[in-house]
Amino acid sequence: MLKMPLIGLGTWKLYAEECESTVKTALELGYRHIDTADEYQNHEAIGRAIKSFPRNELYLTTKVAVHELLPNQVEAAVPRFLKELQTDYIDLLLIHWPNPNVDLVETLKTMISFQKQGLIRSIGISNFVRFHLEMLAPYQFPILTNQIELHPYLQRRSLVALCKKMGITVTAYRPLAKGAFEQDPILQEIGKVHGKSASQVALRWLIEQDIAAIPKAASLQHMKDNLDIFDFKLSPSEMLQIEKLDQGKRFCAPAGMPIFED
Repeated sequence: MLKMPLIGLGTWKLYAEECESTVKTALELGYRHIDTADEYQNHEAIGRAIKSFPRNELYLTTKVAVHELLPNQVEAAVPRFLKELQTDYIDLLLIHWPNPNVDLVETLKTMISFQKQGLIRSIGISNFVRFHLEMLAPYQFPILTNQIELHPYLQRRSLVALCKKMGITVTAYRPLAKGAFEQDPILQEIGKVHGKSASQVALRWLIEQDIAAIPKAASLQHMKDNLDIFDFKLSPSEMLQIEKLDQGKRFCAPAGMPIFED
């Protein structure tokens, strides 16, 4: 079984031919982790992109939507996901967003039933905070990762610490804060020392904490840059400088979604 790569390709707001082309290019560049979700409405495009790629070399993540978390809804969704993605199994299936009106324990039990069948390799969660993790702790579910917005401006240290304590990997989405870091003087200066961009420094900061990242990229250069972060290392003083950038600033707040405080 392929382990989850530390860097993946986020595909939010990539549709149809653009999505298919972007994923194909990413695979040619060396990406092996493709992250999608039912709500992204691009399963079929990704399915076409990966159809001729060796499946055992690919790590595929998707997510069950917040409004489809009842057990019978999950039971219907997973076969549909497999058909749309043209694959026999999904490497990682996440609850996209915790729904306060649904018993998430039953949702996870249903996901585990698919895992036992081999249709799902691993299960995980997304946008869960400490309250949710503490609620789930007694059940000892085999949760691989918690995918959350995380970057130098939103460091969420207490949540990250609890995830690690519980043996749950953290995956950072929106890790580049929609390009905000390119204007940050601290990250720019650190980047100059290593011959890297400010965004590459931000990704490296995550990787050095064993946090996976799934930056979205559509341009060839950005896809290349996001992979080119494994040939340098940040010093302890540089890590400390980045730690001081925390502002608790979010760049993701979907309309209608509950925002849970850490």
